[in-house]
Amino acid sequence: MTKTRLTGWLLALPGLIFVALCLVLPLARTLREGGVTLDVWRDPYFQGRLGWTLMQAGVTAGVAALIGVPLAFLLSRFKVRGKALFLRLLLLPFVTPTLVAVLGLSALLGPQGWMTRLTGVDLSDTPALLVLGNLFFNVPVLVRLSYAGFARVPGNVVGAARSLGAPWWRAALGVALPLALPGVLAGVVLVFLYSALSFGLPLALGGERFATLEVEIYTLTALQLRLSEASALIVGQLGFTLLATWAYVALSRGGVGVPSGDLPRARGGARVALLGLGSVVALVCFAPLVAVMLRGVLGTSGFTLAYWQGVLADEATPLLVWNTLRFGLMALAGATLLGGLYALGAWRAGSRALDLVSLLPLMVSPVSLAVGYLLAYPVLAATLPMLIAAYTLLAWPLVVRSLLPALRAIPPRLFEAARSLGATRGAAFRSVTVPLAFPALRGGGALALATVLGEFGATLVLTRPEWATLSTGLYERLGRPGERNLGEACALATTLLILATLAFTLLDGGEGEVT
Repeated sequence: MTKTRLTGWLLALPGLIFVALCLVLPLARTLREGGVTLDVWRDPYFQGRLGWTLMQAGVTAGVAALIGVPLAFLLSRFKVRGKALFLRLLLLPFVTPTLVAVLGLSALLGPQGWMTRLTGVDLSDTPALLVLGNLFFNVPVLVRLSYAGFARVPGNVVGAARSLGAPWWRAALGVALPLALPGVLAGVVLVFLYSALSFGLPLALGGERFATLEVEIYTLTALQLRLSEASALIVGQLGFTLLATWAYVALSRGGVGVPSGDLPRARGGARVALLGLGSVVALVCFAPLVAVMLRGVLGTSGFTLAYWQGVLADEATPLLVWNTLRFGLMALAGATLLGGLYALGAWRAGSRALDLVSLLPLMVSPVSLAVGYLLAYPVLAATLPMLIAAYTLLAWPLVVRSLLPALRAIPPRLFEAARSLGATRGAAFRSVTVPLAFPALRGGGALALATVLGEFGATLVLTRPEWATLSTGLYERLGRPGERNLGEACALATTLLILATLAFTLLDGGEGEVT
């Protein structure tokens, strides 16, 4: 092993220890606990929950592909005004707290929703609302990953098909799609995985009838104290999670291409498709956000500030905001330190194994993680270090996955040039590597902080009353009947959305990508 690779492994060592203590050991304890009671999978009830979990994830991935993949191709092959802004705004659903989306969808399509009143169609007791929630979060993921895949297809290959008389859709299906298929399929797998592991959406929108495995795990753990059966469900869930993760890693190899700047303007059918698909994606991804903000200031009789006044007058609100901010900042500090060192180590070591380890926390649900903590560290149950550790583990891979590609993209000749001019290795690192990689570190930190500010699954299992956050306070109001409670919940949701957006905007250096 060379000195450079050895240094890389040493830099990555703190992150590896952290993952071992906060992910591997809890999951191993879960596997051990669940292995004793695997008979739970013979129960038709839990088999049905598994079937529904996979079905709703599959439907979400299919619908997302139908609208997201064609839009990504069109965006990659035609000059579109505002394209860069649109693609950047698609990051907003990714950093939107789950319960904010829940309230937005309810304000639009719930029993008293605006669209419900207009059309008379109430989706609140149907699985359609859950699928729409999954689409809200995951269509942007598929559009951006598919866009990167199509961007790697050489423009002259598609142009040759067009010059032979093929319309844009035939060139897309016959030429571009086969070449971009690995990236597109990686996006579909990721959408499937995120939808299958979702917790807040099915808990709030699915009800008892459409509960997923995540909701069952939470119910067995937090409400019924049946940890053995919950662990058995996690064991089964890990099976398809690992398969999906393997498929994603196998498909997502390759760099991110950049389309040529000399693109034609869309005309005819391509223009119509761009406008139509773009409008559908914008409606799915942004309408819930607009709805929740409007719902916080619109009562049954029109504009009102009573909901905001109620939230501001509540003695618990300052505590909710304070806990949300301090937990998020503590997790950000830990994730930035550990993630930065780990990304540097993986870069210098050039190890595929280190790269794969950084993906693992993204593929484990927060609820399953929290159950593993309760089993592996019972003495630390309901302690603040455990809660912050869970937050940090959820934020850590976002920092690594943002920083690592940026480090790999730095041309080695720049570092060598600095060394040839007499700079020491440390000076060359500070003057070349740090400035080039720092925007990506900021972007990863922005994604991490915005994500943990609205974290809900692990918080619900590990929290104590004095550690209530905006997410748990919002969920509590959602459980109370009445117009005023719903309005105040929307006001809290708007506050949470503003915090997450501000955190992302202030920290983001333009490189807030996860690959």
